Amino acid sequence: MNPYALSACAALALVLPGFSQSQSWDTDGTPGTETFGNTLVFADGALGMSISSWGHTRGKKNDAFESGKAIIYPTGLGVTNRDEGSQVPEHQIDNGRGNDWILIVFDSAVTDVKIVVDPYGVWDRDVTYYTANLSDDVDLTGLSYSDLADLGFGERTDDLSTRSNEAREIEIQGSTPSFNAVLIGAQLGKQGFRGVDRFKVDGVNAIIAVPEPSIPLLGLVGIMGLFRRRR
Repeated sequence: MNPYALSACAALALVLPGFSQSQSWDTDGTPGTETFGNTLVFADGALGMSISSWGHTRGKKNDAFESGKAIIYPTGLGVTNRDEGSQVPEHQIDNGRGNDWILIVFDSAVTDVKIVVDPYGVWDRDVTYYTANLSDDVDLTGLSYSDLADLGFGERTDDLSTRSNEAREIEIQGSTPSFNAVLIGAQLGKQGFRGVDRFKVDGVNAIIAVPEPSIPLLGLVGIMGLFRRRR
């Protein structure tokens, strides 16, 4: 082969994106005693994720975010906000006394994110979430829902279901084709007693986003085509 073609092949190999890889994380296990403001870190092969917990419970009117406490239970990850205790059923992600949230941040951009929610008991399983591409660490303390857009989060998405004690899988529809963060919680807003949503997060699955071919890469592909024609 022409030496120039060999050089082009080598360069092409360096810039070609890898194949998509699916990653999964189990978020259940041995109960742990955690503190408010903690961050849980999970790793699976080439991709990791971190989870911080929040409650929209600051002030008498619950009008801003403040740090929560994320605990891994045998049935999944739950959140305790500063207005509730860790007892059953308030140890779950819920909207019974303020709104509980978890912020999942992946190490890189992902697509096809699926999150399994599993209630402890019979509860509504309605979910609200936002997605974003974050470039820096985010501290939600003192912020409200109206501030999320300034941080890079897209529009609110509600994924509604029914009362049950069965797990269900949420397919996250991002505001962009790929994203690296999901803020998810029980359905936003006050609920009547039978409308309270409660669940734990039992697992997360995502596919690493494959970057679009860059202009230099497309140029190399064209060069390779020329070498082929000259053979």
